[in-house]
Amino acid sequence: MRKILGAALLLALLGAFPSRYLVEDASSRAFGHPLPGLNQEDLEEFRLGDQAFRRIFVREDGLGPLFVHQSCAGCHVRDGRGRLAFNERSEALVRTRAENGLDPHPRFGLQLQDHALLGWVPEGQVRLRFEEVEGRYEDGTPYRLRRPVVEVLDGQGSPVPGRYSLRLAPPVFGLGLLEAVPESVLAGLEDPEDRDRDGVSGRLARLAGGKLGRFGWKASVATLEEQSAVAYLEDMGLSTPLFPGPDGRWEVTREELERVAFYLRHLAVPAPRHRPQDLKGRQLFRAIGCAACHRESLAGLPAYTDLLLHDMGPGLDDGVAEGVAQPREWRTPPLWGLGLTRRVLGEELYLHDGRARSLEEAILWHGGEAEGAKRRFLALSKEDREALLDFLKGL
Repeated sequence: MRKILGAALLLALLGAFPSRYLVEDASSRAFGHPLPGLNQEDLEEFRLGDQAFRRIFVREDGLGPLFVHQSCAGCHVRDGRGRLAFNERSEALVRTRAENGLDPHPRFGLQLQDHALLGWVPEGQVRLRFEEVEGRYEDGTPYRLRRPVVEVLDGQGSPVPGRYSLRLAPPVFGLGLLEAVPESVLAGLEDPEDRDRDGVSGRLARLAGGKLGRFGWKASVATLEEQSAVAYLEDMGLSTPLFPGPDGRWEVTREELERVAFYLRHLAVPAPRHRPQDLKGRQLFRAIGCAACHRESLAGLPAYTDLLLHDMGPGLDDGVAEGVAQPREWRTPPLWGLGLTRRVLGEELYLHDGRARSLEEAILWHGGEAEGAKRRFLALSKEDREALLDFLKGL
């Protein structure tokens, strides 16, 4: 079974025929298509991987005893992002740290397990509220944002001290293409010392063992096998060959893990739906500096990311270090398929914690290395702001 997209296949996909990795579908199922051109054997492997991704685990399968959800698809709604739901099952999760933001939480470790099998007690309960943040554009137009405040309660309903970061599951389509981007391409984009003095100083997430972090909100994982195995372990309490149980055994077989990774690698990307009048929005996207991090072409891919870590300022500082990323650092998320979020999810939730209820709000939370771009957005006329947002909605 192939574990990565081969170099020849990548070159073919990035050639003169964008239809080789783009699909024309703007429905609620837009994120779940296989790459065009797969042969029958690969399509069958994709189908089996889809089944594995949607498999609901129960006690008899080794679930838990503490967990967040029972399936991969339970958090990645229709292969897209999750919702801010902490009910019977959680579609979001909470990363946990000690008060210093670096060490594992003394009670919860690295992630809260807010559900449990019958006879067990969940580690804690999430209480989420929002604070309102107000501001104005330079033309006087007011806006309102919301900032999440997360508390974790013990069995008696009392808050437990610690650092907590709310996280939504990100979309999973197009990941195989991003995994295949050569490291040399990404290395050519980083500028940790900001030598060109443009205010943008992204850096690669160089992980232990020389691996390059590409996945997760803070680029803490290098491969899709590892990403899947981490999710099985942390979200469902399931062991895998990458993270075996204390007895050296695992509940998720190597075959199933590889099938899920195959499925993720071969999910296609929805084609953009831009109109001729959206050219103005594209020009504004470039002019105000959005494209400095959201690269319009990454090894030929219209992913709108550089896969680098960037300091996003105090407004998005979650107080939690992860991998090699500091609390203010986040990996640039891809923007392809962005405009289909509401159609797929049923609502709009953006940024790592879903605080942004619109693309406009997401832009207004940018800071740090993106502060200049945000200020230029604030200075745009209402007509130009709408043109830029219309361009993003067509991605």
